[in-house]
Amino acid sequence: MGVITSFSLPPYNFLLINFITFPVLLYILIKIKEKTNSSWLSFKVGWLFGTAYFLSSLYWIVYSLTFEDIFKPFIPIALILIPSFLGLFYGFITLVVSRILIFSLIFGLTEFFRGFIFGGFPWNLIVYSWTNYLNSLQILSIIGTYSLNLISITIFLIPLIIIFKKNKKFKIFLSVDFGK
Repeated sequence: MGVITSFSLPPYNFLLINFITFPVLLYILIKIKEKTNSSWLSFKVGWLFGTAYFLSSLYWIVYSLTFEDIFKPFIPIALILIPSFLGLFYGFITLVVSRILIFSLIFGLTEFFRGFIFGGFPWNLIVYSWTNYLNSLQILSIIGTYSLNLISITIFLIPLIIIFKKNKKFKIFLSVDFGK
């Protein structure tokens, strides 16, 4: 799913992919919590999602190292270590998965820490999926990139609310419990 999610970024800009991959990811994580209650398994699923996402969307780093022979020894580092390290952030995100808004909030905060505090690596934020929709990006001047990233993740999880609608009002926003 991480590889598929990377197609939502430029140059492909298939935004609708996020409306499938994020709900499926959260659904899988909730089912893992229900059946095994294993935080380690949730972490591994998130880490694999993140590693695949960054591996397929940071291909340009490896490609840029092929032009000079002196940089070729760094290709394994760029190919394996960078996506694996960045995938750790997504692994930590998936440790807390029982609620949509909490998942979105933790995802947004982790993206902020990853992009601003830990190494200054803000590339491949989920919000970059909106680059073809310039009208929707005008809000960036008011709320900022990371706030729109948080809102985007929440919007991408809306199919869970529609597909698994529960009893009253917006109970699903507070807690997603499939079939209990």
